[in-house]
Amino acid sequence: MRWLQQNPTDEPVLGIPEPPVIGRRPMLGSLPGPPSTVRESPPDSVLDGATLPGLVMRAASVRGDAHRYYGTPRQDSMGFWKVDESRLLACVADGLGSKEMSHLGSAAACKAAYGNLTDFLEHADIATAAEYFAENIADDLYGWADKGGFPADSLSTTFLAAVIDHGEETSMTRVRLIRIGDSAAMLLRKGAWVSCFPEEETQEISSSATHALPGGTGQVEVVVHDLEPGDMLLLCTDGLAKPMTQNKEVGDRLSLWWSRAEPPSLPEFFWQFSFRAKSYDDDRTAICVWRV
Repeated sequence: MRWLQQNPTDEPVLGIPEPPVIGRRPMLGSLPGPPSTVRESPPDSVLDGATLPGLVMRAASVRGDAHRYYGTPRQDSMGFWKVDESRLLACVADGLGSKEMSHLGSAAACKAAYGNLTDFLEHADIATAAEYFAENIADDLYGWADKGGFPADSLSTTFLAAVIDHGEETSMTRVRLIRIGDSAAMLLRKGAWVSCFPEEETQEISSSATHALPGGTGQVEVVVHDLEPGDMLLLCTDGLAKPMTQNKEVGDRLSLWWSRAEPPSLPEFFWQFSFRAKSYDDDRTAICVWRV
C-alpha cells in the first residue's frame, strides 16, 4: 500500500498500488482502452464473494490487457448461486476468441446452467446427468441464437461447473465437476496445487481445437472430489490456468496468498487476482471456494 498526498490537516488516505507484476514486466499496460462497440458488451471487471457456514467464496473476472488495449469485450463469464441450504452451483465460461458473440454465449451458458440444474440432480448416474446437463444448456443456446437470428456457432464458449454439496450437519463437502473445453479446476491443498481433471497433471492447458458449447456436448468430462478442511477449490478459465501451469512463479505466489489462515478480503483478492505477467494478456476468471 502507499500513502496518497493529503492536506496536512486531513486524515491520511491509504492508496492502492498497481497490480503486482510476477516475473518479467508485460509490454501492454493494464488500463482500459476505448469502449467496446459490440452488442451488450460486459463490464471490464466483476468482483463477487460470499460466506456460508464452513465455506468462503471469492470470485472475479477481468478483461485481459490485450482486449483492453484494442477495446474489445471481456469474453469470460462466471456465476454462483445458493441452490438450497446444502448445495451451491458455481460456473465459469470462456467465450472463444474467434467468435464475435462469444461474450454473450459465455454469459448465457452460466445462466442456463442454473436454470437446468434440477434435471442434473435428478439422475443418479453422474456421467448420464452431466451429458443431459450439457445438452440442455446447449439447447438453450441454440434457442437463444435462433430467436436472435444469428448463428449458434457465434456463441461458442467453454464451460466448467461445480455442484458443491455442503451442509452444517455433515463433515463432508463433495464437489461434482462438469467440464467442456479447457477451463481448469484445481485444489489448493496444504500449499500445493492439485489438478482435479487427470490430463491436467501431464500436459499444459492449451489447444488449437478447443471443445465448446453449444456444439461440443459429446466432449463432457466429469469428476468428483471431496474438500477437506483447509482446502480451496479453484475454478478458472485458461487466462489464469495458463500462467499458473506454465510459470512456476505465478503458481507459487498464488499458493502463498491463498493458503493463509484467513481468506483474503474482496479488495485484497481483486488486487492479487489482477497480477500481471509477461505474455499472459488474456481475459481471466476465477471462483475460489475455501473450506474453513
